[in-house]
Amino acid sequence: MALYKNNIIRNQNNLLLREKNKELILAKNKAEKASKARSEFLSTVSHELRTPLNAINGITHILLEDNPKKKQLKYLESLKFSGNYLTTFINEILEINKIDSTKVEVETISFNLKELLFNIQSSLKELATANKNYFNLEIDKSIPDSLMGDPTKLSQIILNLINNALKFTQNGHVSVIAKLYSQEDDTATIYFEIVDTGIGIPEDKLQTVFESFSQGSIEVNRKYGGTGLGLTIVKKLIELLGGEIKLKSEVGKGSTFTFKLNFKINNEPLEVVEEVKPYSDTQLKHKSILLIEDNKINQMITRKMLENKNINCEIIDNGEDAVELLKVKRFDMVLMDVHLPGINGTTATKLIREFDKTTPIIALTAISLDENRDMLLSFGMDDVITKPFVPDEFYTTIAKFFD
Repeated sequence: MALYKNNIIRNQNNLLLREKNKELILAKNKAEKASKARSEFLSTVSHELRTPLNAINGITHILLEDNPKKKQLKYLESLKFSGNYLTTFINEILEINKIDSTKVEVETISFNLKELLFNIQSSLKELATANKNYFNLEIDKSIPDSLMGDPTKLSQIILNLINNALKFTQNGHVSVIAKLYSQEDDTATIYFEIVDTGIGIPEDKLQTVFESFSQGSIEVNRKYGGTGLGLTIVKKLIELLGGEIKLKSEVGKGSTFTFKLNFKINNEPLEVVEEVKPYSDTQLKHKSILLIEDNKINQMITRKMLENKNINCEIIDNGEDAVELLKVKRFDMVLMDVHLPGINGTTATKLIREFDKTTPIIALTAISLDENRDMLLSFGMDDVITKPFVPDEFYTTIAKFFD
């Protein structure tokens, strides 16, 4: 009798477990679908925002170059600042989206940590001076010269943390400390500490500062600006690199962010990377460029930016006609928008490469989640310029091909 009862109970439990399992699988699928939909939505939105933003930033640049009146200069500088702020914001949303969608790949290349930190320090000197801060860098001499890791992501982490520290500190101290925590065989564990004597973070906000769009409070956001996405990116990138960020803070006293990361030690001599020379206007003068772009405002802005450097510019608004024209006419360069009506820029490039292997083709893209540099280069493009254009980067990329 007891055995019979046990069997009934076991069968009932099994049925319950099966039902719970089904519910869990459904909930998991639902969450994955929602996450994918959110990811695609953010990608589309940030992609769509880039095109009008290219117009705002581009026209502002053109007007600033056009000897504006003193009175207009103030408004244009404000417009430029707002455009740059929006660009940063969109890039940060896309960055978080990429990390969440596991579209981010971790690089392993050799780099010099001491050099990287010195470069970051010198790039932020102006910001330190603006808030009258003493900005100090302490690097442990025993850290190996050449490490293997992802210097781009590490720079992003440290830049974001220092940026925050300098922004929320006035007449104070900001220190970046890098120590060799331990060294075993060919692995070095480096301990990083970013300390400031700024406004600090209230205890009840210590957990939420790493969440998207959270910046302590609305007042903080209004007073100090910023997107509230920097620390989210920092946390996600550190976790991606196998570390964990810790935070200690006291209101009115300051904040300390710490994390440890492992790097392989590179015993091979470091390759000397040639620095990209800034372009000169003479490199660009009288070159002929074919612009393939269907958006009328982008056509106007890109043409004006090219003509400002005495470059001859011809425009075609679709890929098919561009391919046909290039069979009969030679240009020094092709600027190819990726999203075109009819055949898109990647297909057009593939077709051009069947009969022309040498003319430089540069992709113009309001880059989205599924696009990346390597993917675009695989179609035969030589380089990528992201919209909205940063004028100096735009000209420097073009000039690289006109030595």
